[in-house]
Amino acid sequence: MKKIFFAFYLFVFGQLVAQQKETVYSITKEVQEISWYEQQQQLWKAEIDKNKTNPEAWYNYFAATRALKNLSNSYYMPNVDVDKKREEYKNKCDQIAEEAMKIIPNTFEANHLNFWNGDLMKESAFLLKAHQISPNDARAFDGLMLYYEVERNRLEQEKFAQKCFNSNLIPAGILNWAYNVLAELEPNAILFTVGDNDTYATWIVQASKQFRKDVTVINTSLFLMDDYRNKLLKELGYSELPIKAFEGGLGLEENKTAIFNHVFSGKNPVYVAATGIETFKEKWGDKLYLTGLAYKYGQEPIDNLSTIKRNVEKRYLLDHLTAVFSYNISDKVVCGFNETYLPAFLKLHKHYQESEEFGKANQLEKYIISISENSGLQSEVQELFEDDKASNSTMLSTLLDVKTIEKNMLQINEKVYVAKFETSNQDYKKFLTNLQRSGKIELYKSAIYDSSGWFNKFKYSFNDPMVENYHHHPAYANYPIVNISYEGAKAYCDWLTQQYNSQRKRKYTQVIFRLPSEQEWKLAAGSGNANAKTPFPNDNILNSNKCYLGNIKVAEGKYFDDGAFHTASIGSYVSNKIGLYNTFGNAAEMIDKKGIAKGGSWYNTFDECTFDKQQTYTSADPGIGFRIVMEIVVK
Repeated sequence: MKKIFFAFYLFVFGQLVAQQKETVYSITKEVQEISWYEQQQQLWKAEIDKNKTNPEAWYNYFAATRALKNLSNSYYMPNVDVDKKREEYKNKCDQIAEEAMKIIPNTFEANHLNFWNGDLMKESAFLLKAHQISPNDARAFDGLMLYYEVERNRLEQEKFAQKCFNSNLIPAGILNWAYNVLAELEPNAILFTVGDNDTYATWIVQASKQFRKDVTVINTSLFLMDDYRNKLLKELGYSELPIKAFEGGLGLEENKTAIFNHVFSGKNPVYVAATGIETFKEKWGDKLYLTGLAYKYGQEPIDNLSTIKRNVEKRYLLDHLTAVFSYNISDKVVCGFNETYLPAFLKLHKHYQESEEFGKANQLEKYIISISENSGLQSEVQELFEDDKASNSTMLSTLLDVKTIEKNMLQINEKVYVAKFETSNQDYKKFLTNLQRSGKIELYKSAIYDSSGWFNKFKYSFNDPMVENYHHHPAYANYPIVNISYEGAKAYCDWLTQQYNSQRKRKYTQVIFRLPSEQEWKLAAGSGNANAKTPFPNDNILNSNKCYLGNIKVAEGKYFDDGAFHTASIGSYVSNKIGLYNTFGNAAEMIDKKGIAKGGSWYNTFDECTFDKQQTYTSADPGIGFRIVMEIVVK
């Protein structure tokens, strides 16, 4: 009975741990899975049922429901009537806001969520009361900054912009982006933004750093508000819009076109932030010219290359793209902002290549690689460089090539695929470089190869070149990675899993890369026959011309008779029946049991390499590498 009770306790405790209540943020700060919001909605509702006067529970219950409403679209909710869902969640938000105000009317949370649920100006009384109740609650600061912007109360707007800065409401990476986009603009420019983050960040940088206050940042949604727009136009010295533009049955799109054309035709230089280019591209795309992080409107063509070059070389602060020393809940959102650097960087990189400014091109590559890795855009950048036949870039050997990874995986059962080739020096180097750039120094130290293994295992002078060159010289880029630890191989698989699952052009929704089990390895190496001993016809390693079909030690002291003194390129010799190379010899391959490898290596004899045998290792070894498998979790 005690055992049954204890098992039940563990089950219940496990369920409680798995269903922790967490703070629910606006989707402008953090986006979670739909199931997470549904779970949080239930957990916080349960808290309300226990204590109806719990302000935190009401606030998070509302935040989870509001997120579900805003994510009710075909991307997040496939195979669902999203219009019906959105209406359902909207009604629920209204209900929660009304009930909270009845039960806890004098709390910050009830007032702020009612403001959050309504129209900016119509519900501003709730915002002001929330701030009055709790003047130091940072959750109201961005709303108050927005409210005073619409009121055109510059003093109060800047005060709350400064409070937003002091409270770290916007992550440093987005503020860096805002600084750079402001830095590139001409004097007295107008900058159109489209969202919360790009608008707030530019306002905050202007106020907190007293920087580029000559620029007028206009949020496109706010600009459709008549009173606000007319105040701004008057301040900027624009004439009033003809009233007929808003009469006679003209729809919203016609109104927007008239409004923006009016600003574009004025005396001020006008830019559209790169974050908002999709809003303007259809109607004005042929008149918007990339200048870096923004597009400048021009009736005549603009020499944007020289402008981009000036901005990148002289006006931008870019260290944050490769070195981040802070944490914010919205750091994932920063990746989306950093993506907007890529069009200008890629255009400038091509110019540097063509003008043979290779030092500048190499520096820019570091930024491009870092951005693409963090944003899941490596495959897109890879394609662009493949299309650019004139490029001398080393980028192609640095970026994760998703298409090639997928192409080189061969299916062995319904969910498991195995790599055609052993993992190469080039593959592993991408992983190590990523660890260095991301500051994971301890993991890097545990994963780095040990080149001394060549000499420690075989104390002969002819191995000195292998110590010096094997992991460094380009000639060995496609040779199998050896002299690494089991932990390094596993860390590579974990890294590859994370990198693949973040790529936007991946074939499979979710996968796991890992080392194979012994059974999986034998099945793949034996071309579907787990009892096979070799991949060769009749288990004969020699073909009819007496040429060796694998890289092994032919006899004592004879390493070169098979055509390779040490390891050979991962695509050498012949494949087995299903297309796997070097399952016999070359590098023995780690499996998921630490210390065990299969298939033998260049220094093992034929009998030692057969699939019923195994190799053991206790440290980095010049004959031990690995081959990955890919397990499909969600197709």
